[in-house]
Amino acid sequence: MKRQLADLLAASEARIGIDIGGTKALAVAYGATGQIATARRPTDTGGVEGLTVTVAHLIDDLRARPSLANLRVSAIGIGIPGIVDTAEGTVSHGVNVGIPGADVPLARTIQAATGLPTTLANDVTAATIGAAHYLGTSDDVALMSLGTGMAAGLILDGTPRTGLLGSAGEIGHIPYIPDGLACPCGQRGCLELYASGQALSRMWPQGGSHPAHHLLAAASSGDSTARHTLDAWIRAVAHGVTLLSLTLDITEILIAGGITEIGNPLLDAIRAELNRQAGNSQFLRQMGLARRVRLVPPDALVAPLGACLATF
Repeated sequence: MKRQLADLLAASEARIGIDIGGTKALAVAYGATGQIATARRPTDTGGVEGLTVTVAHLIDDLRARPSLANLRVSAIGIGIPGIVDTAEGTVSHGVNVGIPGADVPLARTIQAATGLPTTLANDVTAATIGAAHYLGTSDDVALMSLGTGMAAGLILDGTPRTGLLGSAGEIGHIPYIPDGLACPCGQRGCLELYASGQALSRMWPQGGSHPAHHLLAAASSGDSTARHTLDAWIRAVAHGVTLLSLTLDITEILIAGGITEIGNPLLDAIRAELNRQAGNSQFLRQMGLARRVRLVPPDALVAPLGACLATF
């Protein structure tokens, strides 16, 4: 995890990392000097065919950039939602991008279309790899992604861990409120219904496209409803941190997602809640959970970086 791209890439070589989301896809080309070009496209969610077209267009866009004119693109890595078998190059349950429940050989299909060796990784795992590299973390780190859903990526002893079926870190589907809201997964009261970015939008709809900023401002101005809503959401986020910490005794827990754009006020609120919960528990005080939490800068393109690093 600690090696730099300059140590991994030849001077004449470039590799491409792609982060595929439900609405847009971001591709970044990396050379021995680091990030050298970016390209964005709407995601064609028409299954394997649509995703292959999206990736092919992104590769063409990058290859047309002057900064890649004298470089040989040697491989591409793709972070994608769903259960990914990196060794087999398959993905399943990528509902947001048109991938069904059965394994789909996406890596092989894209490699045939682009002529480039292709590696798949789960999108949160890719973001964890990229964030660990970008921030220079320890060899034991978890990244908790707060977006449409909520999930964690795990690196233990310097190695990404995805579990038996590729679903390790799906903490968003651990029940949080007994008999709570119905979740699309078939359970009720799942944590992501209370702690994700989408959950915050539902809990504070008057916030529009930036609910966190709006809610924080309202709570700071003395709005009691806003304060109650913010406290409930922060408690749920802190619960995710506690789950990861007490299950794995992980050294660092990174918070990522668009919600981190509010910066230190978010970090301060999470740490304050963790300290509050530890107030009456010597055990939790000794764990020092608040000290383990960090934010991933919102402008850090960690997901495509991690997808690129997964090709090595």
